[in-house]
Amino acid sequence: MEKDYFSGVGFLQVAREQVFFIDQIFSTVTVYDKKGALQGSYLGKGEGPNNQNTIHGFLPYSLDGSHLILDNFQLVAFDDNFQKVAAYPLAWDYAESYEDMLNNPTAEMLGLYEIEHKGNGYNTPFHYNRQANEILIPMSMSHPELNGYISEEYYKSVYVLGQYDLETKRIGKGMVTRSPEYLTQKFVPNFDFSFFSTRKDGILLSFAIDPLLHAYDLEGKLLYKFGVAGMNMHTSYPKTTTISDAIDNYRADLKRAGFYHFLHHDREAHITFRTYYPLGIDQGTARLQIYHNRVLIGDVEVPERFQVLGKIGDFYYADGLIDEENDVLGIYKFKLKL
Repeated sequence: MEKDYFSGVGFLQVAREQVFFIDQIFSTVTVYDKKGALQGSYLGKGEGPNNQNTIHGFLPYSLDGSHLILDNFQLVAFDDNFQKVAAYPLAWDYAESYEDMLNNPTAEMLGLYEIEHKGNGYNTPFHYNRQANEILIPMSMSHPELNGYISEEYYKSVYVLGQYDLETKRIGKGMVTRSPEYLTQKFVPNFDFSFFSTRKDGILLSFAIDPLLHAYDLEGKLLYKFGVAGMNMHTSYPKTTTISDAIDNYRADLKRAGFYHFLHHDREAHITFRTYYPLGIDQGTARLQIYHNRVLIGDVEVPERFQVLGKIGDFYYADGLIDEENDVLGIYKFKLKL
């Protein structure tokens, strides 16, 4: 695809009949048609009504048809021409004191959470629930005692998603706890992440070390699980008990064991795609599981960066070819023959 303000760090999104490239260094959104023809480039750093300084997540054509952007401190809505129309500050609904949260932490203390940004190069997914007028958004907790390095209670009770009320402009409730698989691996905080996708009247979650996909309703009630372990998965996960060890070994750990990653669910066709890394990252390739009505119908080798984003017409689109070193920007298209 033709490039405009291209840093080589960002992600792609698909909606309606358009493809979007979000450049996270320049904070631009470049729009293409379904064939990859450039339609325009918008935003960029600055303080004006058509500027945006940080983009962690992007959800096109969502809230009242507007494009929603997740930055460090708020959700920002833009119209079709990328003019800012509204902003929703990210705040937490809690009453506990600092001392209470420090000395007697619990999962219900929303003041202990923060938004879980996926980092540069990845979209931080969030979902607009029109019926409840709320945004589902990933969140995490860091606490000296209630954390993923030393605490069983963290894996039992700390939530992975928050419910942001668009009326009160606060996250008023947490939902969904971690897979029980984490308690069989004490502890693997560098693999403490998940991805979610929406399904009809609910959500699907994939946890990094769990071969099963988890289906929930929109209030976080677990409905069922399904899935098959990936092919030739190396599951000898390196254990970590201190924050410094985890930080020092984060990327090395992701090279040493296999894990499940990106997730996309096609609600109309009842097809679920999950990318996974059998031996860890930096192997040159990944694998893609394809489920139809919860039954595995395919497990194929794909490029290492491969995240199914959505469907336009008969084609599915996947992120992607984003290569700063070789100055390449592109997107994958493919069809399924059932």
